Amino acid sequence: MNHTETGTGTGTGTEAGTGTGTGAGTEADAHPPLTWPGEAEELRGKLAAAARGEAFLLHAGSGIPPGAVPRAEHITRQLTLLAQGTVVLSYALGVPVVPVAEIHAPPAEGRTGSAQAPDVHRASAMALNLIRASGGDARPEVSWAHERNRAFVASSPERARYEPLTVRIGSALSFLHACGGRPAVLPPPAVSRAALADDSAPPPPRVPGGDRWDPVGHMVWLHPSSAGDCHGPAAGAAARISNPVGVVVEPGTTHDAVLALIDRLDPERSAGRLTFLTRFGADRITDLLPELVQKVAATEAEVVWACDPWHRNRRDPAGVLAEAGAFAALHRTLGTHAGGLHLPPYDGLSLYDGLPPRDGAAGRPGALDLVFALATHPSARAARDGRTV
Repeated sequence: MNHTETGTGTGTGTEAGTGTGTGAGTEADAHPPLTWPGEAEELRGKLAAAARGEAFLLHAGSGIPPGAVPRAEHITRQLTLLAQGTVVLSYALGVPVVPVAEIHAPPAEGRTGSAQAPDVHRASAMALNLIRASGGDARPEVSWAHERNRAFVASSPERARYEPLTVRIGSALSFLHACGGRPAVLPPPAVSRAALADDSAPPPPRVPGGDRWDPVGHMVWLHPSSAGDCHGPAAGAAARISNPVGVVVEPGTTHDAVLALIDRLDPERSAGRLTFLTRFGADRITDLLPELVQKVAATEAEVVWACDPWHRNRRDPAGVLAEAGAFAALHRTLGTHAGGLHLPPYDGLSLYDGLPPRDGAAGRPGALDLVFALATHPSARAARDGRTV
């Protein structure tokens, strides 16, 4: 189904755009497409399931430190975090987890300013090479990620709380092995990317069926600077491709802006097209989320609701857990679905810079702490019992 707008999108601007610099005469012309339309279309189908409460989006932030050159170890750490989180949440929620790795592309050596199309192409190529190298029969097994989770829990001050979950997961894996089943393998992650600055390139070419697809990432994001303007170059570029589009929603994002983006980006109300990632803060989510969810529901758009509890609670570990818990509880009350979670780009012990270590621990609460905390939250048990999350 075609959800793209026509036009060449040749206008320029200072807002972010989703073009990849594929216009004639640009440096990116020398780079071939890294993704196939069928891959992005498959992701849309999985996100449609998340919008219905039948799957769960797990989005991992980039593992590349600010200003650093992308390296294999950064991406490997990111993919490992996704693998460990996928195992825990798949079991706890009782639905498939949809792993997505964010690409962060700092300017290449010798460049200044924001990232350019070739920089994004390079970062995406590295991530996809690692993902595809472990594809097919070589995909990581669930048991591998489970053993890493066991090691994490064994050294955690929350061991008494988390260990019963890992024991149950281990028992389930042992049962499958005893039944003679093939070892369970992890789903391959998709990749997402933020919109680029100053998009002046024509949109990617059409493929059979008439749709246009981004050739670098499976999913593109509109961040707050561009999410508030449905007529800006970023929204215009996103409207011209059929990939899933994520929109970051903050306290300053108006309801009118969100509703206008829905009409611009998803006029046919296609499930899986839009994901709204809220980052309201623990002190604001209860006031802001319910009305927004209700207004979006009135448009009949089938969106994925995801939460980023890190952005506004970075120096408050309790706030991170509180916002994530409130997000799940509010959706349960509203009769809608808490469909996704954003994880920071680090492992479970090194997130909050400048904070003292936890008592009795060598590090600070991080991504895996949140994964396990949510997996043991009452809303997760409700989901496994077949009730609305």
